[in-house]
Amino acid sequence: MATTSWNPWTELEAFTRELHRAFDRPTSRAVSNGNGHQELWKPSMDVSETDATYIIEADAPGLTIQDITVRLEGSTLIIAGERQSAAPPQAAGYTHTERAFGKFQRTFSLPKAVNMEEIQAAYSNGVLTVTVPKASAAQTRRIHVQAA
Repeated sequence: MATTSWNPWTELEAFTRELHRAFDRPTSRAVSNGNGHQELWKPSMDVSETDATYIIEADAPGLTIQDITVRLEGSTLIIAGERQSAAPPQAAGYTHTERAFGKFQRTFSLPKAVNMEEIQAAYSNGVLTVTVPKASAAQTRRIHVQAA
């Protein structure tokens, strides 16, 4: 019976080839949104807080104001929209595309202590900024400590 010596580097090279081959295959760009639905893309968002407001910023280049919807349902802020495809990839001679398009929706649960009537949204240079003012009772205030 012939014996064969095992070379771990050969196994690693085979694994690397298979991994490269797997990533070279065309795959769907759809990602799960956590609700069992598939989305083709969703804008990156940052949430920050100041003493008086919560600020949500969303990168949404290529969208127009008509493509974006901001609404409030109870204490849930919903930002939704759709980026239209410029042309089907097979049209116009495309051989490779990476820009994602499609519908998106992001939801944010707001604390009860916000001023719902004063929420504002602005879109400029591809960035959507939603400003949610805190209710006066929820705003941080400094209390001066006096010597006794």
